[in-house]
Amino acid sequence: MNIPPRPLRLPPILTVFLPILVAIASVSCGGTAPEPTTEPPRPGFAIPANGVLTLVIGDGGTFSPMGGIETDYARDPRPVPFPLAVTAASIQPLGKGAILAINRTGLRRVEVKRYGPTTTGKAAETRLVIEPIPGIEAEFPGRTVASSWARRDEALFLLFRHPIFELQASRNPAAVIIAATSNGATVLEPGIGGDAYAVFPIAADSWLAQYRTESEDRVETRYARLSADGGLSESLERSTFERLASPEPMAAAPETLRSAASALSGPLLIEARLSDGSRRVYVRGDPGQAAPAWANVADGVATIVTDDWRVSLARSTGADVHTSTLNPLAPAPGTVVRDAALVDGIVIALWEEDLFPNVGASGLVALEPGL
Repeated sequence: MNIPPRPLRLPPILTVFLPILVAIASVSCGGTAPEPTTEPPRPGFAIPANGVLTLVIGDGGTFSPMGGIETDYARDPRPVPFPLAVTAASIQPLGKGAILAINRTGLRRVEVKRYGPTTTGKAAETRLVIEPIPGIEAEFPGRTVASSWARRDEALFLLFRHPIFELQASRNPAAVIIAATSNGATVLEPGIGGDAYAVFPIAADSWLAQYRTESEDRVETRYARLSADGGLSESLERSTFERLASPEPMAAAPETLRSAASALSGPLLIEARLSDGSRRVYVRGDPGQAAPAWANVADGVATIVTDDWRVSLARSTGADVHTSTLNPLAPAPGTVVRDAALVDGIVIALWEEDLFPNVGASGLVALEPGL
């Protein structure tokens, strides 16, 4: 009688380790090893360690690296009056990042990301990430981006109807203030008045506002002081408004700002963002001859960027204040600084090709100052 062979039964320990042994044997005999794990692409744009990142903005409000003057200018050869141009108009630091307003377009969140070297060979680098903040785009057509400032944990932007260059039908209201965070934005309520033309946040809880109303036979200008929620505090005479809004001498500026200014030559007219969210203007020398400049004062550091591309920084270390200067090249001939801020240790300057009253190309420059 033929008895069929019994099936081979492996000891339990071999049942666990046999697949591993087979895989090792396969590799040793020339099999293919598993593919190494790859990292996802890092977002944003790399900021050179000892250089400058220059971005140019397109019609849709998107940024791209500036690859060459001739190429970029040929791609967008349609200068228009500055109130109507798609430009990087204003940047407001907020927390570790910033909120950027694109004229006629909308808002962008700006974030600095720092990466260390990786096991897969990627080098350490710093990158600038710019992303849309959706939901507020409809407020920008027909309005021009003016100044920005901060209120507690929000970035505020004035959008107004330009009385000379605006071509679209009037919005209702013509002027609004946008309150934004990195997660979203809304129109500030109550409004500040539809005919607001300029806002000067002279203190954390006090704003000055200028109004302009046109009729068939006259133009009326009014002035007011507002509370920090935009509500009317009191009407002002023109003389009072001008006194409150006029530039202060450099001696009245914070110590770090004075130190940063001392490293720059010539007359200066500095519009400074202060640590309480307000903005003040300081002057040194003849205001008519002064170079326009933008400053950021926060966390013991003051940064100044002039419109002719000089950068000065001052850091307080307690007993001393250390200053340094940088002289980055302009993105192209005829480009000037429109606004600037220090964002998580990175100097960001908004630039535009000045063809007054028109604007050509526009974008931003980011550099690591080595603070």
